[in-house]
Amino acid sequence: MNDESAKFKRTLGGILTGLGLLLLLFACAAFMSSSNKVMGFDVSGARKIAPAVLGLILMVSGVGMINRT
Repeated sequence: MNDESAKFKRTLGGILTGLGLLLLLFACAAFMSSSNKVMGFDVSGARKIAPAVLGLILMVSGVGMINRT
């Protein structure tokens, strides 16, 4: 694997990890919120689970991509 490919994978892994963390923080705010509005988004019921699952997937794939390079 050449150096440019490794740099690209590390950068993409960092971006995915950051996005995953942001989504997990949003999910935490949604779970802790007493109202159905969080940062202007209407999250109620099962809609609170979707950002957590997506954030976890993005974070795990980003960390995995960083570790493999």
